[in-house]
Amino acid sequence: MTEPEESGSKIKYRAGCRRDKNSGAQFELFDENDRTNEKIDAAKEIISREGLTLHYLKSSGEASAAVEELMKGKFPLGLDIETAKLNEFRDHKQAGLEPHLSCIRLIQLYGGGEKVYVFDMFALNVKILFPIWDKPLVAHNAVFDVKHLLHAGAKPHQIGCTMLMANALTGKLFSLADLGREHLGWRMSKTQQISDWDSPTLTQDQLEYAALDSVAVYKMFRILMDQIAKNKLIQVYTLMRDAQLAIAKMELNGIYFDLNGHQRLMATWHQAKKRSAEELLQVLGPHVNPDSSKQISSWLQTNLDKEALNEWPMTKTGQLKTDRSTLARGPHHPLTTPLQKYKDAAKMLSTFGTGYAEHINPVTGRIHAYFRLGGTATGRLSCSGPNIQNPPRDKQFRKLFSAPAGRILVVADYGQIELRVAALISGDESMLEAYANGEDLHRKTAAAIAGVPLKEVTPEQRQAAKAVNFGLLYGQGPKGLARYAKTNYGVDMSEREAVEAREAFFQTYSGLKRWQQETARKAESSKSVVTLGGRVRDFSREARGYQYTEALNTPIQGGAAEVLLATLPKLDKYLEGLDAKLVNVVHDEIVLEVAKRDAPRTKQAVEKAMIEGMLAMFPNASTVGLVEAKAGANWAEVK
Repeated sequence: MTEPEESGSKIKYRAGCRRDKNSGAQFELFDENDRTNEKIDAAKEIISREGLTLHYLKSSGEASAAVEELMKGKFPLGLDIETAKLNEFRDHKQAGLEPHLSCIRLIQLYGGGEKVYVFDMFALNVKILFPIWDKPLVAHNAVFDVKHLLHAGAKPHQIGCTMLMANALTGKLFSLADLGREHLGWRMSKTQQISDWDSPTLTQDQLEYAALDSVAVYKMFRILMDQIAKNKLIQVYTLMRDAQLAIAKMELNGIYFDLNGHQRLMATWHQAKKRSAEELLQVLGPHVNPDSSKQISSWLQTNLDKEALNEWPMTKTGQLKTDRSTLARGPHHPLTTPLQKYKDAAKMLSTFGTGYAEHINPVTGRIHAYFRLGGTATGRLSCSGPNIQNPPRDKQFRKLFSAPAGRILVVADYGQIELRVAALISGDESMLEAYANGEDLHRKTAAAIAGVPLKEVTPEQRQAAKAVNFGLLYGQGPKGLARYAKTNYGVDMSEREAVEAREAFFQTYSGLKRWQQETARKAESSKSVVTLGGRVRDFSREARGYQYTEALNTPIQGGAAEVLLATLPKLDKYLEGLDAKLVNVVHDEIVLEVAKRDAPRTKQAVEKAMIEGMLAMFPNASTVGLVEAKAGANWAEVK
């Protein structure tokens, strides 16, 4: 599973833990410094030390009085919830975490002062809290709380998130316990988090644990907001904060997945694997395991002639490479094609086979993936459980993401968003002129490389230009560009041709070249780089330190990510009144499931939101050819 692209000094993932509602991670975040012998404070101790009193509410009269008191408190109110498993899904691994398999047991609210309120929703109706949802609130990993509240019939309108606040400051995603330790000096125990929340009678320890989380977010909000303002990171935080409602709705909506079609497709993968295994047997013999890179490498070492051995790429340890990208571009040999096919089929079965389908929710029949705001170093959304942002390019697989009867998918994407962002932040006149005139930048680059007029560019030349545009955008050298062109675009390019392509590219886009040089120089000196929206990537906190390609990538990819974040709350607003719902977001692409009758208006709504999102970040951007929305029965049909 791909988790946040974050590296750094003291935060790692620990395997074997349940998904933490307070970090949103499949793995729990922890400090790598040994805390084995550290004393952990019980919630009761912290509550007593802070002079707090816990008010556990089970009657509507007491609850109404508490709501009146909270409305007089200091906003935003600290919010937290505890969820219980639905009886029929007690053994499901997502019970208690996924709203359709769970219910809210407790809602905890704190507005300053000595009283912290815990509302037992097994005894109360969520409607009694409705006055609260119009007021500013703050939670930790607020998307989790929001989607459960939405499912219960409540809709918070203004909610902050201490996890995202810390992310704006550090680029990382911390658990509530880690933030409490750092900012409040609280050594909070989280052992009650996995206790039995659907028990008819909750223990005092459970209630105190629950109450303390709402106090923690209330207090940390004020500390973190001061730091955000001081460091001029308001926009970084607000872009994420304002996208939360759309993300929560998307996770709650889920995406329809054709299970029967998936089973048929898996059968073809099994057949492909079997056929290629039989071909490999003829080449390798019966004693070489095609799943063993070491055995394959040894076989190659023994059986290749000297010339082939000299050409074959090797690992740092001197072993011959047998990965897919090496096979795709490596020297021709009777082994390479069947081994590549075997690896492809095995990869599809292991990554997108039975385990992938197991993510289908038993109640909705849909996949409800987790989207992480602040989940990557550049500010892009990350996705897990499963990752539906990066499915195979195989159209047969993408067809599985479809719409149920009577509905269709509307898919809209930004045209060449990262190239557009690069043009805008670099000020490259040639690129800006091309977009203002509605030109195809891939065709323009192809014409420059081939030395032909735009009208004479062939499809093959344009395909090669795509590799050049995206490869050189992030500072690849000739060798890397040739490899990238073959692996990602199926384009054969010699190293000499790559050198010539680079020269033509930077001669055409000299403004981009100057920006790359200046950005790399500043980033290497300061060990950091900043996006247009103000997100700081501090390389000194990363294990690999300063990286030239990442220094160029972050402002561009981060800028594009900020455009999408600015779009999401606008889209959520424009979808009101339409039978349309957001089901996936893929960096530069938005996928909606829509009633057929509302498809035309939905296409207009999403295009409007995406254009406004671009202009919110880049007011001078050309919108010619910026967005295109299409409708179809499945994802493959509209790509």
